[in-house]
Amino acid sequence: MDNNQAQSNLEALYSISQIASSAEDLPNLWGPLLDEVLTALKVDAGSLMILEGDFLVRKAARGLSDILKEPPIPSASGGISWRVVKSRRPAVITNLKAEKVASQVVQGNFHSLIAMPMMIHDQVIGVMSVFTYEERQFSQTDLNFFGAITNQAALAVISIQSANLLRENRDRLAELEALNQISQSITTLFDFEGTLYSILVAIVKMFRGDIGLVALFNHENYLLCGESPAFGLNSQQISDFRVRNDEGVMGQAFCKGIPVMENKIDPETSAVLKRAKINGIKSILVAPLRVKSQTLGVIQIFSQRENNFNSTDLRLVSILASQAAIIVNSSTMYRQIEEERKKDEALLTSIGDGVLAIDKTQKIIRFNKSGEEITGFLREELFSKYFEETLGLFNKEKKLVSAKDSLLSKVLKTGEPIVSKEYFLRKRSGALFPVYLSVAAVYDVGDKIVGAIVTFRDITSEIEVEQIKEELISLSTHELRAPITAIKGYLDMILEGDTGGVSGETKETIEEVVVINQRLADLVDDLLNVNRIEQGRVKINFEAVDLSMLITQTVREYQSQAHKKNLIINFDDKAIPEVKADSKRLRQVLNNLISNAIKYTKQGSIDVSCQKNENEIIGQVKDTGIGISKADQKRLFEKFYRVRNPETIEITGTGLGLWITRKLLEMMNGKIWLESEEGKGTTFYFSLPVYSNHHMSMK
Repeated sequence: MDNNQAQSNLEALYSISQIASSAEDLPNLWGPLLDEVLTALKVDAGSLMILEGDFLVRKAARGLSDILKEPPIPSASGGISWRVVKSRRPAVITNLKAEKVASQVVQGNFHSLIAMPMMIHDQVIGVMSVFTYEERQFSQTDLNFFGAITNQAALAVISIQSANLLRENRDRLAELEALNQISQSITTLFDFEGTLYSILVAIVKMFRGDIGLVALFNHENYLLCGESPAFGLNSQQISDFRVRNDEGVMGQAFCKGIPVMENKIDPETSAVLKRAKINGIKSILVAPLRVKSQTLGVIQIFSQRENNFNSTDLRLVSILASQAAIIVNSSTMYRQIEEERKKDEALLTSIGDGVLAIDKTQKIIRFNKSGEEITGFLREELFSKYFEETLGLFNKEKKLVSAKDSLLSKVLKTGEPIVSKEYFLRKRSGALFPVYLSVAAVYDVGDKIVGAIVTFRDITSEIEVEQIKEELISLSTHELRAPITAIKGYLDMILEGDTGGVSGETKETIEEVVVINQRLADLVDDLLNVNRIEQGRVKINFEAVDLSMLITQTVREYQSQAHKKNLIINFDDKAIPEVKADSKRLRQVLNNLISNAIKYTKQGSIDVSCQKNENEIIGQVKDTGIGISKADQKRLFEKFYRVRNPETIEITGTGLGLWITRKLLEMMNGKIWLESEEGKGTTFYFSLPVYSNHHMSMK
């Protein structure tokens, strides 16, 4: 090699070293490096491949059209380049057509090549290849020079990769430091304002900003609204900061879910800032606050300096915003839960009845102030205590009901609410008091029963008043019965002429008085029946009753009354088994149902029937009367309840007949229910058990 060639090679190596030292990253290294190699070796084409796992990946090529479009070369495919990698030795080929070449581009166009391994400390990191169109005998000098170039190129690659790794490590360190500052600035999730302010202070300082603000999305007005507190803004500016979810750089970050940097404020963003009287802002960095798939709002850093933010800040603010979003979300959820808890507490305090909550194991977990006043227990004395051990549940005989047999247990198992007046609770003093008790199940989001709400009211005074009322009714009705009977007797004597004749007009008046006296007698009878039933003095004498015959007799008794209103009573007399009942009380039931049907039917008919259904007999009394509304149906069997509307205003009654009917049927192990449609009529159904030793009553 002459001196001129040696000088030329040195200049080429110097140029390559300059290219390597000035390249900031690998993409800026490949092209210029390959151009210098081709010039120095006086070849027609070249390529540079880097080893990535089990693949050789082309990073640059010159004079090889479309070769970069070819896929990476796997180790299994073999070829010249992989031979160089595995042997760590260069390959020199003067006749490519006789060799196995992975690239179709190379195979068809070139004649000779050198493939040189790029090595650092005996480790191959890639392969650099040069090609010629004409056959060329490469000298040892060419090989030595090309080896020096590839070694220098390998050194440049490692140097740049190391610099990149160092930068990445520094970035990671900065990110960790930032996250550490965020975590150190957080005092507690339960102090939302303190937490939010600490986050903003840390982030604003980190990004060299002047103002920090969180804006959360309001689902009612669809606006991003400034959240107090903020760093560098007063309360009025925060309140005035409202952004449409597609407005300005804030809306862009919210809708797209990506951080956005703006070093030149656009008109829309400027208008948003102007509305909130935030002046002098030259740069903005905004990141969405995302938790899973939900975007809660945005966190914003404002700077009064131009070009304050860079691309590195975008990555870091995204990471910090993710952490901040979790904290903001948790704090917001806690605040909402706390607000709901305070509402519940206020509601419980305002309720006059005692209210407590139990969990699945019947431990008391809530107890309101009214409950404290009623029982004498403080809520702290009951928390986490079992209901049975504290308040307890006592039956009519004042015996403690076990937890597994109590109303609470039934509700926790079935979920069906229960209301009762038949139990006692225990005060702190140990005294028992009667309660109106309501128990309802509580469900979790998965519709699983997790506890129950128990409301109770001390009904001691109500029972005392009821007893006084019953005694008064009993005394009054007994005292009224004798004069009513006497009046009836005297009126019958007058009408029969035992006291002398009466004129037509006088007779009509006396007959009207007879009707009124009978109503009074019926009322007295009803009141006496109510009193006897409530005091448990009504005895049921069970026997085998021919219900079909009893209905036939009752219908016959009411035919004349129906005839006066031009009504027809029909009875579908079928062969049915006898029922187990008290014939006297069952006749009273039929009287009430048929008389009511006549009373509330203006025209049409009344149909009575009965049929067997498994082990019971279902009877029904169907009319074509005025019907009963859905609201009235719910209360129809209550004591003293009467339907009040223009259709019933002239119909007399006490509101006790159906209550008595229901009670009598229940005492005979039966039930009563109805179906009705206003303007079309009503059907009352009742059931009674079949007599066990029955015989068929064939008509």
